Amino acid sequence: MTGKFGKKSKSEKKSDPCTCCADEDVEALKENASDSTEDLQTSCDSQIAELNEQIMRQRAEFENFRNRSLREKEEFRKFALEKIMVELLEVRDNFERALESAKKTDDVYSIIEGVEMVFKQFTSILEKEGLKMIDCDGKEFDPHFHEAMMHVQTTEHADNHVVDVCKAGYELNSKVIRHAMVTVAQNPDEE
Repeated sequence: MTGKFGKKSKSEKKSDPCTCCADEDVEALKENASDSTEDLQTSCDSQIAELNEQIMRQRAEFENFRNRSLREKEEFRKFALEKIMVELLEVRDNFERALESAKKTDDVYSIIEGVEMVFKQFTSILEKEGLKMIDCDGKEFDPHFHEAMMHVQTTEHADNHVVDVCKAGYELNSKVIRHAMVTVAQNPDEE
């Protein structure tokens, strides 16, 4: 009700018609909150599904990369092996010629000279591929490069130095692939 001046009376202000709507507003807010929660849940679920899909794709990509790398490595090994085999075939052909020549001649020196040439060719191919003979004579024994076959008591050589090489050792690109089998001096005076 309005008073004589067109204003609401104090009693009307207390009984605001909006208070009866408050229950409806609470229900609407609950419904909106429920919708928001469902929207948030749906959004989270879609993000999770998207991330799972990305992970699966990355796993597949990594597996493909790994398989491709293994194939490329194998192809490289085959190509490298093919290259050295072609070079070694030349050595084989030269050995075959040397044997044929040896059967037809009595000149031992020409046979020795031919075999030495083939040996040099073979050695140069191996060196070109990174193979290097370990230098041992007169060197101090080093277990990283040498394998002691026996010890010899001598005063002619320093103690624990290589006296003789029984079997040559080799490094391939600075990695020892076969230790040199050596005889090591043992000086009785230094014991």
